[in-house]
Amino acid sequence: MSAQCKKQNKKLAYIFGIIIAAIAFYWADTHTKKPIPLSMKPIVSVSTFTLYEVAHAVAGETLEINSIIPLGSDAHTFSPTPSQVAALSNSTLFIYSGAGFETWAQPLKNSLPQSVRVVDMSKNVTLLKRNNDSDHGVYDPHYWLDIDNMIHVTQSMEKELSTLFPANAPLYHTNTAVYTTKLEKLKSDYSEGLKTCKNRTLITNHDAFGYLAHENQLKNISVIGLSSDEQPSAKMISEIILLVKKEGVKTIFFEELIDDHVSQTIAQESGAKAQSLQPLENISEAELKSHQTYESLMRDNLAKLREAMECR
Repeated sequence: MSAQCKKQNKKLAYIFGIIIAAIAFYWADTHTKKPIPLSMKPIVSVSTFTLYEVAHAVAGETLEINSIIPLGSDAHTFSPTPSQVAALSNSTLFIYSGAGFETWAQPLKNSLPQSVRVVDMSKNVTLLKRNNDSDHGVYDPHYWLDIDNMIHVTQSMEKELSTLFPANAPLYHTNTAVYTTKLEKLKSDYSEGLKTCKNRTLITNHDAFGYLAHENQLKNISVIGLSSDEQPSAKMISEIILLVKKEGVKTIFFEELIDDHVSQTIAQESGAKAQSLQPLENISEAELKSHQTYESLMRDNLAKLREAMECR
């Protein structure tokens, strides 16, 4: 064999050795390392948008907050899938709004492992009784529209999280103070903004704004009850049209996430306009992408109420 051939063979062997070493290194690197879990944080599951926001506000980045009800869905008609129930079973804490709002929560909580702490947040707020009997219970479950109740929810969230994760308690206390200060300012702005209005009648398609009306001394009239899939009678619609004309109501409010045809009909027949109002039961994908919060949506509601009621 010539010297040149020996030289070429040595070169090929060298290159081949490098390739074998690289393959061996890659195999060892990818097969000896344990896969990194997506999140090592404890999971806290909540049912509604407001609970999701409060949990984030208090916990910061220390926990994985899991929202059960999907964005953009009608919270009243939602029912969890088997995969969502399975996700709940892996949670350290499950908090639901209560007072009959989630009809699925009561039977579901009895099927969860004992390792999951379950909290009915309605036990920590002041509830208003409904004006009439309902399959949904004695109390109106939309209590988060009373800002005082949101403050109670925030304080209760701090207590629950601090008990479960005491090492983070100082951070939770600080975050709660910051968020509560924002809520107190919002409450003050509502009080001032709706103090003097030409018309104090609030007409909505769905009975979701009772707490907001009660807190701000507004006359609240809804076309349908607590359930968003109820259908009003023709007599009810006619009576509200007459009331709108008689009291000079300028705006009929509806929710974006449920059918608004009743509100649109009343507005057309009475000469008023129809406009959306956020009950904060849930938010849409668009609202999430534009970084809307409880505070920003409540301020948007305040601006619409002030215009509709001709507040000075």
